[in-house]
Amino acid sequence: MNVESNSETRGTSDTAMRRTAVFVVAGLLLLGLGWAVQPRFKPAIVESAAERVLFPALTDAEKASSLEIIRYDDELATLYPFKVIKSGGVWVLPSHQNYPADAKDQLAAAATELVDLKTLDEVTSRAIDHELYGVIEPDQEKIKPGMTGIGQMIEIRDASGSKLARLIIGKEDKQSGVGGGSRRLRFVRKAGQDPVYRVEIDTSKFTTRFGDWIEKDLLKLTPWDIRSVELDNYSLSAVESGGRLEVRQQRDEKISLEYDDKESSWLLSSFETFPDEESSDSVAVDLQENEGIDSTKLNDLRNALGDLQIIDVARKPAGLSSDLKAAESFVNDVEAVSSLQQRGFLPLPSGLILSTEGQTVIGMKDGVEYVLRFGAGTTVTDPGQTDSDQGDDAAVESAETTARYLLVMAQFNEDLLEQPELAALPSLPEDNKETNEDSKESETAASEEGKDGEISGGEKASPDQDLTAADLLKQADEAEAAMQKAIESRRQVESENRRKQESFDEKMAEGKKRVDELNGRFADWYYIVSDEEYKKIHLDRKAVIKMKAEPTSDAETGPKLPVN
Repeated sequence: MNVESNSETRGTSDTAMRRTAVFVVAGLLLLGLGWAVQPRFKPAIVESAAERVLFPALTDAEKASSLEIIRYDDELATLYPFKVIKSGGVWVLPSHQNYPADAKDQLAAAATELVDLKTLDEVTSRAIDHELYGVIEPDQEKIKPGMTGIGQMIEIRDASGSKLARLIIGKEDKQSGVGGGSRRLRFVRKAGQDPVYRVEIDTSKFTTRFGDWIEKDLLKLTPWDIRSVELDNYSLSAVESGGRLEVRQQRDEKISLEYDDKESSWLLSSFETFPDEESSDSVAVDLQENEGIDSTKLNDLRNALGDLQIIDVARKPAGLSSDLKAAESFVNDVEAVSSLQQRGFLPLPSGLILSTEGQTVIGMKDGVEYVLRFGAGTTVTDPGQTDSDQGDDAAVESAETTARYLLVMAQFNEDLLEQPELAALPSLPEDNKETNEDSKESETAASEEGKDGEISGGEKASPDQDLTAADLLKQADEAEAAMQKAIESRRQVESENRRKQESFDEKMAEGKKRVDELNGRFADWYYIVSDEEYKKIHLDRKAVIKMKAEPTSDAETGPKLPVN
């Protein structure tokens, strides 16, 4: 019995041990499995600020020597490239026949946006997402019909032509905007690379508008310095004869006006008409009693000249000088003359270039005269660009402006300067020299008489003789003093006159220098201005001469009795 009992006890114990071992192993297996499937924490790799810079080679905006902007118009399916480069030390716009660009500050502002431009984060590394974020490269070979999401390309190069930055700017991240203004979060990518980043950037600096890159103020004058205005209205006709154009000028009227600073009013200097079409003889016209000058229209003209802005340009053909004269070879070149005629300008046989719509001459206080010759009408289309303040959904419209061709030159007119008022030189005393000589002779005679008197008997000269000699000496001293005073006064007047003349001569030199500078700017170009501004400065008799208001009778101006 004891043996059997022990056997059962050992069997029970072994079974319990096996079960315990199974549980332990199972627990270990579960623990291992739990550890195996547990989410593991991976520390984020945070890039340094230097590593997040998109264009490390662009460290200084001064390194930029060219900027190219390529924008795509979705509606017109057209690429609009715009470029500004430094050529021969001068900034120019290749898209406008190398017109000088006032681009240093504008280019610096654009380049500065890319200097030290850092990524905030990477949103995707897949090329398939480029259309979604609007960063498809604006390359005609890569754009397919119906494709959307085409970005704006910005490329900056240095003086050697090396690419410092090539950035494609895409859509705005509207979900993570950084407030108002032009600085917003945008999706961008480096050209030629797939990753798309989010950055904070001011896209308004990358303008493609012509007017944003030039000195738009055409004349660069101060309206209050205008002294005179001459409205010379004429027309031209051209007849082809013997393989060349024969140009004829038909004069209409010439109105000369001056501005009186003291009275703050416009005055009519002269008014001429040309009734005979076959003759250039003019007839002077006087205003009627009921006619007067319309100062409002003339003040508007003056202000319009101060605001006259360039909206486009075209290069003049070779052979035209800065004083708007054509060389003989140009006059005989039918194609060149035809090109000129298309813009509303024609050369007279003398070579002088005139315009089909007459001219206005503006005289300034510094002696500079601006000659504005008005040509044919035209239209200017500005391709426009997305308004960054309205976001990516803003429509890109091409604005068409009615405009006018304009030739401009400067010349110097000494009569516009205020002439120096030179004072008359004071005269010297006429008898001063004779008085001095008589006084010396009398003094010598009196001295000799005194000696003779002493020698002849010891008698002295009479008191009257001593007085006379003293008086003569006094007169001589007074005459000498008067002469010195007159000479000094004359010197002062001469000095003041010399100062005034030198000041006038300096103004003459400055005025002529100014003319040279202006003609250096105007010489090569047709300018295009808006038709709205043209109408303000191209005036005729109807515009500047108005009927005076009739005086109201006493009966009309007196108090009115109430009506019962």
